[in-house]
Amino acid sequence: MTMKKKWIVIVCVIVLVLMLIPIRVGLKDGGSVRYQAVLYNVTDVHRFRDDEVGAYEDGITVEILGFEVFNNVKPVPIEP
Repeated sequence: MTMKKKWIVIVCVIVLVLMLIPIRVGLKDGGSVRYQAVLYNVTDVHRFRDDEVGAYEDGITVEILGFEVFNNVKPVPIEP
């Protein structure tokens, strides 16, 4: 393997690793947090619902390449 090919492989590996590193983004919907990378998004959902006073939704969503692959967000009612 020539020196040029080794550098190309090294640069490709570094770029792929950088595409997997997430950035934390706080959403202004009641407390949700999104971990966003180039290839995927993971959202820890904790948001207020508009249809009921005091109710909220809680769960996790996972998207890979823009397609949702996991979603367990469920409404949680507030007990009176």
